[in-house]
Amino acid sequence: MNEQISIHDNSHIKGEKYKEEKIDGKIYKMAPPCNEHVDVQTNLNYIFTDYFKQNKKPCRARQGSGLEIDENNSLEPDLQIVCREKDNGEIPVIVVEVLSKSTRKRDLGVKMKKYAGLGIREYWIIAWEVSSITVYLLNEDGKYEFYDSYSVFTEKDKLEEDIIKEIVTAFSPVSFPELLIRLDDVFDIEWD
Repeated sequence: MNEQISIHDNSHIKGEKYKEEKIDGKIYKMAPPCNEHVDVQTNLNYIFTDYFKQNKKPCRARQGSGLEIDENNSLEPDLQIVCREKDNGEIPVIVVEVLSKSTRKRDLGVKMKKYAGLGIREYWIIAWEVSSITVYLLNEDGKYEFYDSYSVFTEKDKLEEDIIKEIVTAFSPVSFPELLIRLDDVFDIEWD
């Protein structure tokens, strides 16, 4: 399960319009993300980075770094959390994919299987259009299981009172239970 991987950084390439990833030998070009996609990615990167610095954790949030699994597989997650204290080399603890029209099918299909095969504990899917984060955890069989989903509700007054009481506005990653991630910080939402 713990394959040798390397991390590569494509963020320095000038004039690059499309990132590429290779899955099972096939090259996929990815269009540049929209501003909302980048904002969510950057906000989450900042939340993790700030937490790691304040708590002196030997972990990093990496944005713009790919995972090179082997000669036929090189993935480009939107965000990955890598910790030196874990005995897993360069395998991330958490991988985050922010969905876009061009990558949605791969993010929810073959990439999810590849990340599970690497032994990445948490896999997050973010749909910025509906302000939701879905978390999957790796089970004992080496497959992801749905863990929880968190969504922003901006029109609370239109919901029934018992539903409003159940609305979650913040959550903690399983790998970092002391970190509280506020949804409004991830999605730049102002609560009424």
